[in-house]
Amino acid sequence: MLSNKVYIIGGAVLSVLFVALAMIEFSTGYPDDGLQDLLYAAVSAGAGVLLYVLDRRQRERRAAAEAQRDAR
Repeated sequence: MLSNKVYIIGGAVLSVLFVALAMIEFSTGYPDDGLQDLLYAAVSAGAGVLLYVLDRRQRERRAAAEAQRDAR
């Protein structure tokens, strides 16, 4: 199973690629396709941020559980 960091990095890479594709499509005269690519970029960036937040919370919970277990 891949770690969350791989998905976070993948979301960031996809966001950058979709933004680049949107810029190309805007410059070639396809604004509707460019807007769709910007939407995809926003969705992939949002997914990356969500995974980052969830990964951070998971690490905090693990650290708290380990500290509580070590305190016993």
